[in-house]
Amino acid sequence: MGWLILKQWISCGVVFLAVVGLAGCGQSSTDNSNQQTSTKNSSLAAENASMKSEQAASLQAENSSLKQAQQATKEASSSTTTADSESNKASIRLTDGQKSKISAAFLAWASRQAEIGKMAVSDWYFDHGSAGHGDWYAQTPDGKVQVQDFGVPGEAAFPIHAIGGCVFYKANDGTTGYDKLYTDSFAANYTTNMDFSQPVSKYLLGDNGVVYELKTGNGTAVSTNTGFGEYSDDGQDAGEVDQDFSISQDKAAQVELRELLAIYR
Repeated sequence: MGWLILKQWISCGVVFLAVVGLAGCGQSSTDNSNQQTSTKNSSLAAENASMKSEQAASLQAENSSLKQAQQATKEASSSTTTADSESNKASIRLTDGQKSKISAAFLAWASRQAEIGKMAVSDWYFDHGSAGHGDWYAQTPDGKVQVQDFGVPGEAAFPIHAIGGCVFYKANDGTTGYDKLYTDSFAANYTTNMDFSQPVSKYLLGDNGVVYELKTGNGTAVSTNTGFGEYSDDGQDAGEVDQDFSISQDKAAQVELRELLAIYR
């Protein structure tokens, strides 16, 4: 009888240990599952953070490119506006005396600028030898500028008329500032004291308040009729010019001419 009771107790103990063991296995499985879930969540969080960082960097790069494009467009627009503001202005009628006064004042300003730039400047920007009876002119983005009036085809045929002008260059003798240049020899022309291996710039003052410029030299020979053409004797045909003038990008020169013309407008 005692033996049966002991056997029952042993059987109950085995069952109890089995149940506890199963419970322990279940808890271990749950812990492993939780750990895997936590690791997976951490991995997903890291991936999300990486994607957000890449997206932010991409957006930042796109914004930077957009700003650069907008700035370039703005600068181009500003440049175009400035050029337009210095072009297509109405000409004003000036007497020969007024033209001479304006030309002298501009030459004085140009002489100071030439000294600063270690260059020479002369008002002998245009001249010619024996020619026909037609008017002389320069070609610009705003049309033809009458430079010498022989009445063929005459002042009324030109939208713009020259007030005067000057030429900047490097002098062979080292002169800076104003240089007479003309030495009573038209045939010798600019060879007397102009270094053609260096930049040469002709400035043409229009009575529309715009300074036009012809850049040449740098190895090209230059003369007083460089950049100018002549009309035929009947005033019907414009002779060709070897080089066109452009609107000068010298802002200081543009301001100077506008100020000199202000009292006549």
